[in-house]
Amino acid sequence: MTRQELLQQSGTFLARFAYEVKVANAMGLFDINTVAEDFLIPIFKIAFDCPDLCNQNRIQMNFPAVDLGCKTSKTSIQITSDSSSSKVCDTLEKFESHGLGNNFDSLFVYVITERQKSYTSQKLKEAVNSLSIEFDPSSDILDFQDLAKRLGELTNEQLEHINSHLEVEFKKTDVNLQFRSNLDAFLGVNQQKIEDEKRTKKYIPSVFVETSETKEEMRYFANPMFFYRKIDDDLRRIDLAYFNQLLSMAKIEPVADSLSEITTLEAPNSLPELRARLVQQSTTLEAIQEHVSPFSWNGDRAERYAPSDYLTGYWEVFRHSIESNGSGVFSSIEKVTKKIGITQAKIFLITGMAGQGKTNFVCDLIENQFKVFEVPTIFIPARSLNDYPGPNRILSYVINNRFAPDVTSLHDLFTLLNSVADECQKPFILAIDGINEVGDLDGFVAELRVFLEALCQYDFVKIVITCRSEFFSHKFAGVFEPQFSNHLYRVQDLRSEMSDENRSRLITAYLRHFEINASFSKHAMEFLKNDLILLRIFCEIHEGNNIGYVPDIYKGDIFEGYLIKKIDEFPTSSKQKALNSLYKICTRMLDEENFSQIRVEGFDDSEQQIIEQMIGEDIILRREVPSTDLASLGVENISFTYDELRDFLIAYYTVAELGESHPTQVAAIFEKIPKWPIYEGFFRYAYVLARKKNSDTVLAACEASDNFENHYLNNLSLLSADIQTPDDVNRVENVLKDSTAEDDLKHIAWFLFRKREGSEHLNIRILLDHVSRLDEEESERFMRAIFSNSHDFGGDAWRDRVSHLLNSLKDLSDEQKFGLEVPVLALTLHFVPYARWDERETTLNFFTKFRHTQVIGDAIDACKNAASVKVQNCLKEIAEERPEL
Repeated sequence: MTRQELLQQSGTFLARFAYEVKVANAMGLFDINTVAEDFLIPIFKIAFDCPDLCNQNRIQMNFPAVDLGCKTSKTSIQITSDSSSSKVCDTLEKFESHGLGNNFDSLFVYVITERQKSYTSQKLKEAVNSLSIEFDPSSDILDFQDLAKRLGELTNEQLEHINSHLEVEFKKTDVNLQFRSNLDAFLGVNQQKIEDEKRTKKYIPSVFVETSETKEEMRYFANPMFFYRKIDDDLRRIDLAYFNQLLSMAKIEPVADSLSEITTLEAPNSLPELRARLVQQSTTLEAIQEHVSPFSWNGDRAERYAPSDYLTGYWEVFRHSIESNGSGVFSSIEKVTKKIGITQAKIFLITGMAGQGKTNFVCDLIENQFKVFEVPTIFIPARSLNDYPGPNRILSYVINNRFAPDVTSLHDLFTLLNSVADECQKPFILAIDGINEVGDLDGFVAELRVFLEALCQYDFVKIVITCRSEFFSHKFAGVFEPQFSNHLYRVQDLRSEMSDENRSRLITAYLRHFEINASFSKHAMEFLKNDLILLRIFCEIHEGNNIGYVPDIYKGDIFEGYLIKKIDEFPTSSKQKALNSLYKICTRMLDEENFSQIRVEGFDDSEQQIIEQMIGEDIILRREVPSTDLASLGVENISFTYDELRDFLIAYYTVAELGESHPTQVAAIFEKIPKWPIYEGFFRYAYVLARKKNSDTVLAACEASDNFENHYLNNLSLLSADIQTPDDVNRVENVLKDSTAEDDLKHIAWFLFRKREGSEHLNIRILLDHVSRLDEEESERFMRAIFSNSHDFGGDAWRDRVSHLLNSLKDLSDEQKFGLEVPVLALTLHFVPYARWDERETTLNFFTKFRHTQVIGDAIDACKNAASVKVQNCLKEIAEERPEL
């Protein structure tokens, strides 16, 4: 390139830079002036012969008068977009007042837009005359045209160096401009990732029941410019005036009330202004809280207030009021401080066990909150990072988007995202869901630490991360603590505070989404409420069906149905392979006697593909926290997501595969299993499956086991209607007749009380028939046994529980009471003689009032053959007219 071409190129670049600064300032983006300081340093180093020129603000924050300085040439330069005489005058006055003439021999003012044609103001002349160094406005106030003239005095080599710098910088600018123009398209591709989560049913919007507290916290984190006002509202509600009034009455110095100062601050116009505002509020609150703490029950106990001797009397009079009010003030400040901390945090971490809805929470957040408030977000399902090599998986994922910026490093990416955030005045959010799903955990741990180190250097880039609790504790805790503790806010359990109402809403939402028409007994409904993974499995196997009334939930049937459904999704040629892969896992667990996790080495490629597909759904299999021993380094471990599903599958394998062909192996398993952690779960499913599949070998092994009777009674709830027999009825009746085993008696009685389906062999009528045969003494002994508990020490506390049960009827409407049906209502009459007077009279009045209705009349008739005189006396009272209470 000729010298003329070099000069023309540099002049064009400088003119473009001046124009873009002018446009940016017109748009109110004055931070471009700060960017210009670093942009111009490499040029000025050569043009002004300042080899050690550096940004003075990097040496000392808010360095006065000048932006750039060189200690070698003693040259200083002020960078400004304000070309006015008053700005130059202000610079000169500050230069002199701060004694910078002792450090620098020369001063230049560089106007990055365009200088005035002349500087002739009298005030400027006076400032120049007062300056301790030489300064000539005509030659020392420069703009891009003056700089271009200086470049004309340089060598070709120097020009090439400057042009190379300008070319690189403007290439970055062009990339930024292109990215901004493509931003909507870039984020649109990101939204497609949410749609992918919907298709795989990892995110089901219609079954999301929000955890309102965590969602509220996320608002402060992700959209602080909008929600900081709520912090101001909370501050205004803190009443220090009354607290100080109480202190005054106790002759104690009041706390300085500086709350008004931080609630009347000017509204911020930018994220940097908001950050400074929050720092000021946080500092003020910390000082107030420190003064309130000695008067608060929630404060530091080591710093309790101790009055001077002559003030002890005042303190004792007002102490309770002061500490009560002080505790309220302290707690209010603590809550606001927490919100400020969340607003300032850079990392929002959500941990929890599998099935708590972490993916649903994050996807809903992005789709229905961030999108509405136009918070720019990149969503990263962590399992997708397995498609990219380390150590830059996250960067590779982000730029694998045809609208992504042309960046090659994390810092290039974060610089770009930070500038986007600064322009839209909302943080740029990255959301990585399920970091435990990255296969190379050790490699990813190191990569994540480097990633977060880079991210935390940028003011307006933030990240949301989810992780399973056990993985976090084992692998990732060291990444976040203590290095990023000042940047971190953690939610440890999304569902810990989930209300019963929300659980009911969740079940309704699941049934609606999976188009299941069903009604549930109270027992079945509670069962599903308390096991959200089982709820998901239940809905998947019944999708699109009308299943009618569900009196009981049989886990074994649900597990078998789900496994059949999932294996059926494989191609016909792979179905048997899929089942055999699961059997192979069971075999290895039994052989190694290790049921928490196994290594995947030894599985062929097709088996590993099957395993990986099941891991992806995270319901049958999951990737497990790896072992820490040397021999296991680099070896992937897996386990069953759901322990009971594991127990069922091992039992299924034992019954279906080993039962007939390997009886000696079955015997060996039953000999060892009492020492294994899966004992209870394996036994219950082995017994049920052996009955269902007529496996005499396994059934005989079960019945020959020690404590078989206990196992049998504990697992009655697993005996579905299709495998119940008259032998089960005989077993249960024998337990009821043996009044010495009170725990067994209670267990059987309440099991039968819940079994309302008359078509099953085991149902409530067995209990009704039994109590009907009990005479006076036997009946009271039976009722005492089933209503007592281990905490009772004699007395008749058990009668209170009878009364409590009858009292619960008062909350039901008459129609609901009739819906309890005949056996329940008949048993109620057997309970009545042992209740307290109020509940006894209320219950008998109900039966008297409705004795002529069909269902109540049938319940009364069902008790007419009762052997108990007390029950017969109740029937006589009902038959007579009873006075209204």
